[in-house]
Amino acid sequence: MSADVLVLGLASVVRPTSVAAVYAFLAARSPTPLLLAYILAGLALSLTVGVAAVTIVHVSPPPPSVTSTGRALAYLVLGAASVGMALYYAFRDPPDRPAAQRPARPPGALRRRLAQPTVTNAAVAGVATHLPGVFYLGALAAIVADRPGLVSGLLQVGVYNLLWYAVPLAALASWTWHPETTRDSAARLTAWVQTHKKHLIVTVFVLVGVYLVVVGVVDLATG
Repeated sequence: MSADVLVLGLASVVRPTSVAAVYAFLAARSPTPLLLAYILAGLALSLTVGVAAVTIVHVSPPPPSVTSTGRALAYLVLGAASVGMALYYAFRDPPDRPAAQRPARPPGALRRRLAQPTVTNAAVAGVATHLPGVFYLGALAAIVADRPGLVSGLLQVGVYNLLWYAVPLAALASWTWHPETTRDSAARLTAWVQTHKKHLIVTVFVLVGVYLVVVGVVDLATG
């Protein structure tokens, strides 16, 4: 198991958009079909991308030197992109404030869909909030660069996705076994995430960006 996959997977666990979507589903009358649609639709996309990448490299593997250099360059590009996104979020909005003190602004398309969630809207949200981004592409680069066997590579893709979907999976399990407390727990988590949304996003993107750049530079220097 690549340490990079675990690091990037853990960085993907708590994401404001996913937490908000899960809370919207739990607030509905029947959360289970909404959560299932959200998870299954998102997994259909993310697993397809991951399985395809691992399978293609397994069937037609490039030379080790090319794979290693490609990972280093991918890390540098993705690390720079992660830091750039952190700067974008840092300067795009004012500092985090409690919800009661924030000025009202028109809801985005995703928030409008989640206001009255349906199974179809939940599926769309699952895809929209799990498009392959910096973290997933970095994890795939780490997996294919290590040139694992097909089974090992697919397992690593599965582990990353398990971490990526940890919040909705935990919500589904909690609702199944403890529905009486799940909504309150989700409300507290959502309130905390929304209150600290900006700092959370910036901190995670900076840490991951620096990590990727450092690993990429070391790979190039030692490769």
